[in-house]
Amino acid sequence: MTLPLMCPVCAEKSIHSPLLLTDAKTLRCPKNHSFDISAKGYVNLLLPQHKNVHDPGDSKEMVAARRLFLDSGAYSGLRDELCDCAAKYSTGMNAPLLLDCGCGEGYYTVGMYDAIQPHGGHVIGVDISKNALAAAHSRINAGGMKRDIFCAVASVFRLPFEDSSFDIAAVIFAPFQRKELLRVVKPGGVVFTAIPGERHLYGLKSLIYDQPRLNEVKPYEVPGMELLEKREVGGVLRLTSQELLNALFTMTPYYYKTSLRDSDRLYGYFGTSDSFETEIDFQVLCYRVI
Repeated sequence: MTLPLMCPVCAEKSIHSPLLLTDAKTLRCPKNHSFDISAKGYVNLLLPQHKNVHDPGDSKEMVAARRLFLDSGAYSGLRDELCDCAAKYSTGMNAPLLLDCGCGEGYYTVGMYDAIQPHGGHVIGVDISKNALAAAHSRINAGGMKRDIFCAVASVFRLPFEDSSFDIAAVIFAPFQRKELLRVVKPGGVVFTAIPGERHLYGLKSLIYDQPRLNEVKPYEVPGMELLEKREVGGVLRLTSQELLNALFTMTPYYYKTSLRDSDRLYGYFGTSDSFETEIDFQVLCYRVI
């Protein structure tokens, strides 16, 4: 299939950026701007002037922690709901194209791809972290599979895609950029997102903070979109190793926001206890683009 990728260099000067066409292991526009497809299977479309730091997004340490934790099955309930949404809303579509915004190391991406395969679906994943997409490559191709998933380093604030390119878009713990989603998803297409509920990881916050606060859940109304349904995924997560507790902490925003004094409470937790429990509280919101 022809990927709906626009040249990010041309897009700096015009809203009518040309498509990038595949030339061996390179993507090239008519003005000869070229972008190599790496050995890890992704193309970097994030221009230097759009980076706040040299290597934006998740570090190798955070990506490794995320993979270790997710592979434990701790968030499999959320993955199942997201896959069910992908399967449900792709029904009746012919070869649907799904965009995973902030796809990370591919745990949910691969699940959603498998869910839309009965309809001949394709997936494009974007993330700002090259480290995450390098890890996603191994997950996408695990077990000798040849999944039709293409990944690009890009910002969700500047999606390098043609207007009305996608039938479905997923935003899982990534910034929900309404204007860009309305631009790249077809009218009548579906957008679903996963957000933390009020009490998500409250036990973890109680361990590292003296005065933990509930998460703020913003209003569900999104201009230009119709809310189709809300699904809730909750329960108690029980961890039995310091390694998994450390991994959970490292993959959260709290990792960079917590003082050494407070984080030491977490790192030494299994010195005095043999298990750790915290609530998990997710909300999956499904919208139709009007």
